[in-house]
Amino acid sequence: MVVEGSRRIVLDDVVSGEVWLAAGQSNMEWTVTTSADADREIEAAHHPSIRVLKVERQARWEPTDRADGVWTLSSPDSVGSFSAIAYHFARELHEHLALPVGVIDCSWGGTPIAAWTSVEGLRALVPDIDAELAALRAQLADEPALRAEYQARLAAWEKETFPPDPPHTGEARGFTRPEFDDTGWESLRLPALWQHHGMRFNGVVWFRRAVELPGSWMGRELVLSLGAIDDFDHTYFGGELVGSHPAGTPEAFQTPRRYSIPGRLVRPGRNVIAVRVFDHFGEGGFAGPTRSMALAPADAPDERISLAGEWRIHPEYPIPLVPPSIFATYPQPPAVLTPQCIPSQLHNGMIAPVAPFGIRGLLWYQGESDTERHRDYARRLIALIRDLRHAFARGSLPFLCVELAGYRGGPQWPLLREAQQQAASEPNTVLVTARDIGDPDNIHPPNKQEVARRLALAARARVYGMAIEASSPRLDRIEIDNDVARVWFTAAHGLRSRNPHGLAGFELAGKDGQYHPADARIAGSHVQLRAPDVAEPVHVRYAFTDTGEGDLENDAGLPALSFRTDNLPAEP
Repeated sequence: MVVEGSRRIVLDDVVSGEVWLAAGQSNMEWTVTTSADADREIEAAHHPSIRVLKVERQARWEPTDRADGVWTLSSPDSVGSFSAIAYHFARELHEHLALPVGVIDCSWGGTPIAAWTSVEGLRALVPDIDAELAALRAQLADEPALRAEYQARLAAWEKETFPPDPPHTGEARGFTRPEFDDTGWESLRLPALWQHHGMRFNGVVWFRRAVELPGSWMGRELVLSLGAIDDFDHTYFGGELVGSHPAGTPEAFQTPRRYSIPGRLVRPGRNVIAVRVFDHFGEGGFAGPTRSMALAPADAPDERISLAGEWRIHPEYPIPLVPPSIFATYPQPPAVLTPQCIPSQLHNGMIAPVAPFGIRGLLWYQGESDTERHRDYARRLIALIRDLRHAFARGSLPFLCVELAGYRGGPQWPLLREAQQQAASEPNTVLVTARDIGDPDNIHPPNKQEVARRLALAARARVYGMAIEASSPRLDRIEIDNDVARVWFTAAHGLRSRNPHGLAGFELAGKDGQYHPADARIAGSHVQLRAPDVAEPVHVRYAFTDTGEGDLENDAGLPALSFRTDNLPAEP
């Protein structure tokens, strides 16, 4: 493709196909590398007709029309840093449509829904938004003082809460020296977080990689790029320390590493990079993206050598996993210090630059950051749906939303799911549940393939008109006769239980509002319920807990949506 005006632009390898936008917080952002079966998925990722454009993170007070990002072809060298849901969704569509598929990835972990909605979109349904923004703008004048105070409180909290960095013994043991024999170490394909590869601990892990350098690089200054490292690192080249982000470095876990290597260390042939990583909480290792791991001359960045791939790895000092409960005392920063959480900021910085791109539809996975706002989340989600449709100039743009996965998130978790179901009444909106494929102890469940498959089923049925079942059973009506409650569902063809020993997840309550487990039996197109402790049932609920246990599904293998028939408070 050639574009000529004041200058001439030539674009190579242009394909025409389906484009979707994928947006939301960390479960949408979660990469192939950090998801289930990463090694197998990466090895099989030869799909040049699948492309992902990752929009650069930026939060703005005013809309911008510029954002960095490039279309990247799916390959074993690139796919590890793709959004797992975006990639697997694109692969499903590519397989069934036989067309190129591109996904624009606009995601940022830990962000609320209001940040992705324009001010105008929020004004329509969310009261007092202007007063909230005015108060936040007023804080800008005090930002330096607020930042210094918060960083001091955070440093004190981290010192008291997290395990300290153990003594550095690996250097004395020769781990940094090029001649060190690491053939007895295990191998790991980077970028990767080691907890996803069987090493269930925090602490210190060493990584080594030998790289062959051409003779033309001798004596030239190099730039070593390793992407983001979680959490802290000391990095060596040729046995010498060339850079570090030691324990206590603010935001180290998401800081891309770029270190200069002096020319005196650069020799043709075999050179060795060694990295000591200390992970004090959560997940540890190389977070990517894949394309950011490279070595290149400072004066010729295009001569880069990729460092993604096999590295030698050796745990030096394992520490038992630090429990997430420690964050109950985490000092929350002032709102002005987290612009990505301020209303409209991500719409302005990440949505506005790509709208109104010609997209086929929208994928949305978010809500974990809004569970405390469950009472008005339905209104906020409807505001987002309408706002994005306006931004992309299509009033009926398909909107496919992922319902929160099962997780020990507390009593607000099922209420947020309920709000998502209420918002799904918007025209051309589909809710896809992940309730049954969560992990009670991990807010980022690794099985992103099934989430993407269900999204693709919905797209194939609702957008591309394929005659397939793509809907989960959903509450239709309830009839109560003495001590028996009968529950009918939509999309109920072939109702069955995943559990061969029975059907769990249903509860009955009488006039006192106290729920008791119900004996459930599938009777054709409905479920029949009895509870020995409830002689006169009044209310029914199903899978209405944070972890969302429930076994009912239809013959397409799609799980029934959770529900309750009361308006009783679900919080203590």
